Amino acid sequence: MPANYRAFFIIAFIAVVLSFSYCASQKPQPVLAVKENFDQELNKLQSVVDNRLLPAARKNNVSRIKQAFLAARAQYKTIEYYLEYFFPTTAVMLNGAPVDEIELGENLVENPTGFQVMEAIIYGDDFKGNNDTLINEVKKMQLNLKRVARFNEQYQLTDAQLFDAMRLEIFRITGLGISGFDTPDALQSLPEVAAALQGIKQVLQNYKDDTALAKTQSAINYLQQHNNFNGFDRLTFITAYIAPLNKEINQLRLKRNIPLAQSGFALREDATSLFEPEAFNINSFVSNSSDFINADKIALGKALFNDVVLSNTGNRNCASCHNATKAFTDDIPKAATIAGGKTLLRNTPTLAYAGLQRGFFYDLKAGTLEDQALDVVHQKDEMNGSLMQAAKRLNDTKNYQVMFAKAFKDTAGKADAWRIQHALASYIRSLAPFNSRFDQYMRGNKSMLNDQEKLGFNLFMGKAKCGSCHFAPVFNGMAPPLFNKSEAEVLGVPAKPDTAHARIDADLGRYSLYNYPQYKYAFKTSTLRNISKTAPYMHNGVYQTLEQVVDFYNRGGGAGIGIELDNQTLSDAKLKLTKYECNAIVAFLKTLDDQPVQ
Repeated sequence: MPANYRAFFIIAFIAVVLSFSYCASQKPQPVLAVKENFDQELNKLQSVVDNRLLPAARKNNVSRIKQAFLAARAQYKTIEYYLEYFFPTTAVMLNGAPVDEIELGENLVENPTGFQVMEAIIYGDDFKGNNDTLINEVKKMQLNLKRVARFNEQYQLTDAQLFDAMRLEIFRITGLGISGFDTPDALQSLPEVAAALQGIKQVLQNYKDDTALAKTQSAINYLQQHNNFNGFDRLTFITAYIAPLNKEINQLRLKRNIPLAQSGFALREDATSLFEPEAFNINSFVSNSSDFINADKIALGKALFNDVVLSNTGNRNCASCHNATKAFTDDIPKAATIAGGKTLLRNTPTLAYAGLQRGFFYDLKAGTLEDQALDVVHQKDEMNGSLMQAAKRLNDTKNYQVMFAKAFKDTAGKADAWRIQHALASYIRSLAPFNSRFDQYMRGNKSMLNDQEKLGFNLFMGKAKCGSCHFAPVFNGMAPPLFNKSEAEVLGVPAKPDTAHARIDADLGRYSLYNYPQYKYAFKTSTLRNISKTAPYMHNGVYQTLEQVVDFYNRGGGAGIGIELDNQTLSDAKLKLTKYECNAIVAFLKTLDDQPVQ
């Protein structure tokens, strides 16, 4: 081939290669496309708020206010995955719970704002469309949306973050979305879940995976075809649609060689279901890496838990009130004092799953299990002990020297106050087997629940609204998907099981520790796992049976039985559950009992 022809072909080949390279460089990366799409969807939300919601509020047009409000929040849901992950503080201001946030360390009370506050106004019984408070809420939302737009310009996304955001959004849908948690009055949770899934679909379209897209659309179709809130089959939706979708998205992540995002949240970064045996990273609930649990710490903690060595009188141990055969409770309304003849202030709570909390005691006075152990051992009427004196006794015992040496990798095997606290806490953190019949059903064994129990779960997560305070999968007051705060509620619990002449129990709850009116009669939302074994119920042990507890909620809590409280956080609306439905809920609750280890 002549030299001039050879040169021509070489130049042509280089030109083609450069052309392909240029085209490839012009093709947007998925993360950039997602960011651009978010900006567009955010603009749509701003437009609905600016051009529909605010004018309707100013014109006092109730019908148009409701239409614009529902359109705005549906649009919000399409970008919820993004806002909650990258702008969590602003997300609270856009759609946080309609309760005051109290910063104890700063003595600061922050009033709620956002969609949930608007909903309470718009769907209130006396709303006439001329509420200045609503207009003020809309204006605050306009400012918050502008803040998001401004900060998003500088934000740099990664594939790992986007996949983590989608995963957490699916967990949010599972634990909150389908329960009606953030739309208790408008009851728009199902169409809003469909909107949230549409947002996930928009992300997946940039990663071009037909299977993941098809599963997302199938979940959306199911929601659109089954849109009755009270009759929605949440159990089928979770097991047949939403959980498989999360697993498929994870498979896409693996195919794309996208690493896990190191979020440090309560759930393991690789968990694809809330109902996996070890979905939680229990070490995320301890203060630092030196406090991570291990088998030797658990064994030591169990020995200490059952030993009277911690009490100065030598006649009481932790198991005296927290009996393992009774799901770590004592089956009496209020525990007996160490001296006998009197009772403690409150009912003995279960220690099962207690490690999956951010606050302890009914009034949340302790922030860690270690703090709880310190308080109980030193409390005069409970253990009447001293950790320093107990440490001296333990250091004189050869067996404990060996156990402390193994647990803390210390050849001297020395006990001290902190090590005792931490060993006890490690044992309690191990008491979360997640092996109930319900757990086995959620993992694929469909023989574990009968039709009544399935109905009970669907009612629990829907019509009965239990799941909007007792959040799956622990069924305590830790809201998914971050599980970063233990909630307390004001229920209006009576002093006696009397529905005709009810009066509030005298225990002021958190108010006794912190003098905020919002805390009066507020108590921690406890786990419902092993609930059939932990009677009597409530902080004062007022109810002997689960049927009584369900009846209390069915009536609207304290307000429903004639107790007047200005700060009851439980809705006072009657649930209108039939006797059959109440029995179904009780049947479901019994499926949360842990099964004996074979």
